[in-house]
Amino acid sequence: MVQQAMDDHDSNVQFVPEAVHERLERAEPVDIVVGVLTCNDKLTAPALTRSLMEGFRQYSPGRKVLLVNCDAGSNDGTSDLIEQAAGDKAACWTVHHQILGSSLHVISESGVPGREAAVRLLATMSDRLDAKTCLVVDGNMKSADLRWPEWLAGPILDKGAACVVPRFMRNRYEGTLTNTLLAPLTRALYGKRVPYHLGGAFALSDRFIRSILLPQPWDEEIAQCGIDGWVATLASAEQVDVCQAALGPRQQQGKPTGDLATVIAQAVGCIFHLMERFEDRWEPVKGSIDVPTVGNPTKLGDHVGTLHVERMVQGFRQGLRDLVPVWQIVLSEDTFQQVLELGVEGLEDFCFPSSLWVQVVYDLALAYHDRLLHREHLLKSLTPLYLGYTASLVLATRGKPVESVEQELERLALQYETMKPYLIQRWRWNHE
Repeated sequence: MVQQAMDDHDSNVQFVPEAVHERLERAEPVDIVVGVLTCNDKLTAPALTRSLMEGFRQYSPGRKVLLVNCDAGSNDGTSDLIEQAAGDKAACWTVHHQILGSSLHVISESGVPGREAAVRLLATMSDRLDAKTCLVVDGNMKSADLRWPEWLAGPILDKGAACVVPRFMRNRYEGTLTNTLLAPLTRALYGKRVPYHLGGAFALSDRFIRSILLPQPWDEEIAQCGIDGWVATLASAEQVDVCQAALGPRQQQGKPTGDLATVIAQAVGCIFHLMERFEDRWEPVKGSIDVPTVGNPTKLGDHVGTLHVERMVQGFRQGLRDLVPVWQIVLSEDTFQQVLELGVEGLEDFCFPSSLWVQVVYDLALAYHDRLLHREHLLKSLTPLYLGYTASLVLATRGKPVESVEQELERLALQYETMKPYLIQRWRWNHE
């Protein structure tokens, strides 16, 4: 065990670029490392930097803060503008991280390729500098304010939390992949009601970095899945204190995020992949518990936005025409039959039961585990089913108060927990 820890430490040190390694050798310890991840973010990163640095000056004036701009090859002067925004009062380093070939194809709302390398570099630097906490913030965020440093770092510095994940205020139908699959599945698996995040901001303690994050195998699978879901899963699966920071609305400079099928394959694939790594953690878990919240908790916003429910249902029915051979392989006989029966309903009567949706997700997880099909094809086949369930959720709640959406999402989360024995029983077949 000791030798493994030494090997992990050596591999992480070797991962640090030589120029950064030399700088670390000469550097004094710091209290807080703030990593701003960028890739052509000149329109947002300077203002974000000023907010973070001023926030730390107000919240923890006696602590030594190091700002690290982890840049993925910006060509718009982002790094120079960040250094100018930091000013003479804040230490600021610019480092350029590696981008593995597989990382180029990982879709993230941050728009920064190679995020797993950037986070690994920040974590290693924090460890070497004996920092008490490390913040990781996307450079395209526009909604950061002076309280973010307190809400993200405070639970770690003042209360001993190991990890702080963000909870952003969303409108009633915003983030439906997170709300209907990623978050409730993670909650049912590991028993913590942690908001599943895909970028934005989070904070890690020195203890979490040293004992949990850096010793992990930093393999190609993580580069393909994405670091954010990995961190959220680690925070949920490990026996550590997790806190959520209510950071208000999520506003960011929009960047290309790829097609829906690719986003689903990567985000859901991350959870499914880590289910295999942590099966001994999630199998015994029953129910779930809340995690502490700091900041300004808010409910769902009532803005509806433009919805194309008919197009969603059409997408589901297109799947019925194109993907029946695939669904017959990856879904149980009962699940498959129920999905087929949805195709005969008219738009206004269309109803995709939550129990069936959970059964679909669990069947896909089992098929992924058993390698019944090429994994990318399997994951992308979920797209029409996701469109169908989302359309059903909208149809059932769009004429009702926003509270009805929150209630429906909570019922869905409980459905994941109630039906977990369905997953466990069939998962064990693979070992018999």
